[in-house]
Amino acid sequence: MPSHPSTRRADSLYWFFTWLAVAGHLSRAFDPPASLALGLYQLVLLGSYALLFIAPLWLLGQLGSRLHRGLGLTLSVLLAGLLQLLIYADGLLWQLYGFHLNGFVWNILTTPGGIAALGSSESTQSGFALIAAALLLGQALLRLLASALARWQPRLPAPRWLWVLPLFLLATLGERVSYGVSHFYGYSPLLETAQRMPFYQPLTMRRFLEQQLGLQRPQRLELENVALKGQLKYPQAPLRLTRPDKPLNLVWLVAESWRADSLNPRVMPQTDAFAARALRFDSHFSGGNGTRIGMFSQFYGLPANLWFSVLDARIGSPLIDVLQQQDYQMRLFTSAKFSYPEFDKTLFVKVPPAQMQSYDRGPSWQRDRKNVDDLLQFIDQRDRAKPFMTFMFFESPHANYDFPPESVIEPDYLPDFSYASMDLERDIDGIYKRYLNAVHHLDGQIARVVDHLEQRGLLDDTLIVITGDHGEEFMDNGRWGHNSTFVDAQLRVPLVLWVPGREAQRTKLRTSHVDLLPTLLPLLGVNNPAHDYSIGQSLFSPSSPRLLVAGDWDRLAFLGERHKVVLPFTSGSFTALQASRADDRRLANAASVLQQALPQIRSELQGFRRFLAH
Repeated sequence: MPSHPSTRRADSLYWFFTWLAVAGHLSRAFDPPASLALGLYQLVLLGSYALLFIAPLWLLGQLGSRLHRGLGLTLSVLLAGLLQLLIYADGLLWQLYGFHLNGFVWNILTTPGGIAALGSSESTQSGFALIAAALLLGQALLRLLASALARWQPRLPAPRWLWVLPLFLLATLGERVSYGVSHFYGYSPLLETAQRMPFYQPLTMRRFLEQQLGLQRPQRLELENVALKGQLKYPQAPLRLTRPDKPLNLVWLVAESWRADSLNPRVMPQTDAFAARALRFDSHFSGGNGTRIGMFSQFYGLPANLWFSVLDARIGSPLIDVLQQQDYQMRLFTSAKFSYPEFDKTLFVKVPPAQMQSYDRGPSWQRDRKNVDDLLQFIDQRDRAKPFMTFMFFESPHANYDFPPESVIEPDYLPDFSYASMDLERDIDGIYKRYLNAVHHLDGQIARVVDHLEQRGLLDDTLIVITGDHGEEFMDNGRWGHNSTFVDAQLRVPLVLWVPGREAQRTKLRTSHVDLLPTLLPLLGVNNPAHDYSIGQSLFSPSSPRLLVAGDWDRLAFLGERHKVVLPFTSGSFTALQASRADDRRLANAASVLQQALPQIRSELQGFRRFLAH
């Protein structure tokens, strides 16, 4: 039965209001345009993508109405509310981390332990529940408004959707061409505007503009085959072992989100005092801006774009192979999950589950204390006729930065940490103070391990590694947290090494997580040259100048003495390349810096390819 004209008018008005609401919601991620032309592009982008997002919802609502009028109404409100919630979540990701919902976020949602790794609190969960309810209520009110207008103002003209398709196609074509031309000439203001749109699909026109129109690009800054694909050949040669007469024990302590400048006498007095007795590296960089690649670089000495090959092939760390071949007793502890990131399928894939303890109940500081209790018990109950290795991953410095009352050194901290309600500009000082309190608690837990080893007379027989997986930014360069950029705040971490027989030394030369295996494996009996299993070098003789490498889910950053260059795995186009000063300040002449840096980057990438079979 055909619907009543007022009902059709109400439907049209509802979807028109929804289109405006979605476009307005999307606009929250955009900065005010710098020019009239850029403002027009922004309007076209918002209007066309808002229509693109609601089109399938409109279709589902129409199909539901054919079955039952009430079903169609319910679907149209519910689906539009869920779309608004998705846009809100994406906008929050963009505000905090500078990326949209993507494969990395999907990995968090679908991997066991991924959501827990975010460190959300009860107030975060209740806050998001209220936001979801408000967005659904907002869509219901739009439906009521449309119905009321259709009944009370029957002569009110409804939107003429007959014109929507040609206008949409025309707007989309203009937006596509604008992006393609801007991409060709490297016009970054428009390109950066487009990147703010979730699920944006870029269109490039290089071949057409060059071959058909005879145009030439002003810069030819391109890098081919950045993605490393192929069968992994790692290590490059079987590891040759000579078992030491007196094998050294190994204690490996890693703290989540531990930034370099927090290792100081005020925040971490006990760890700072121990570092003065050991080898301390003041300019040490993680191999990644997140846990996955930060840990990968420690235990493999490889660049980020080989993570997926290692995961697919289920290749464990050569460190674990060496220890198992020499019959080390082993016990690994984490206050998070070994399944997220997928360390049970990579770093520790060959470690029996009985030797891996994942304790993730309660506040993170309580988990850390419980795991340290069990770690010390393992040391005391071990077979003293065999060497041992133990690993601990501390979680308390991770957001939401948990700590007990006795660890408070910054009393004016943010009392309730909620992702749903926090305002970074308003709250960042209080958030940072939470972090310092959490790191102060970490100091005591690291000291418990070191003091226990010393009291048991084990320091002369034990290698100790104390470091972080990556850093943590507190709006130092416009972001909070990690996993978003390659600024020093997200990459630099403390590194303290205790090597029996070596005098205390403080090193300011730039070093990297990829240097850990070339330093430690020879001490454990490996005779191979470092280039068989790592892109790093021994920390006992760091060189300078050198080009360090860091990465994340889909990008590599090359960290030089004067500049940083960032590029994605999947594209080497002009617009994808980014450059900054080594101290993270913006560059006025980024193009010339990129031109100078690319030959060395090409050489580095060629070196990475040796780990793939040809």
